[in-house]
Amino acid sequence: MRLRNSFWALLGQSETEAPEAVVERVRDAMLRALVEQLGQDAQELRQQVHLARDIESLWYLRPEIMNAMAARRGEARARACMTGLTALFKDHHPGAASSRFSAF
Repeated sequence: MRLRNSFWALLGQSETEAPEAVVERVRDAMLRALVEQLGQDAQELRQQVHLARDIESLWYLRPEIMNAMAARRGEARARACMTGLTALFKDHHPGAASSRFSAF
């Protein structure tokens, strides 16, 4: 075990996914959902997701995606899809605690 891993283990924190990897994982899931739910009707939204520079930009695209899906597929189906997408942001969205010490 590397020293860095040992240090974080002592503090009770696990290694987290690199920010770039999180952005790409969320971006890919959003793009797949748009294609599956909206097909070619989502060209502009797909472009916005593709051009989003960070996790915060992707986070704030969620309402637009929800609205587009609800209009085309119905609110229940859109909510089900968005629940899965939103879960991908766990600990990575604006307002998420940046560290376990942020509450102090």
